[in-house]
Amino acid sequence: MADLNKFIGGGGKSIKMHEQRENIKSASDADLRELLNDVQPELLNLRTQAILQQTPNPMRIRSVRKMVARIHTELASRAAKK
Repeated sequence: MADLNKFIGGGGKSIKMHEQRENIKSASDADLRELLNDVQPELLNLRTQAILQQTPNPMRIRSVRKMVARIHTELASRAAKK
């Protein structure tokens, strides 16, 4: 299981955007796919909590959604290079 806090931040630790991008670019394809499989259920859970108005941090939805987009973009650019 991938460490989401390394890529998104959390637990009182903030990750700057350029560090987040560097972490994604330096990760292998297998790591990115594993991270994507870990992040998507979390996003679903956060959206469910938002509907029920039980989200402890509503801005986390935005950061997780952007993380998913960054991972898809990186995987697509790597596939285009091959």
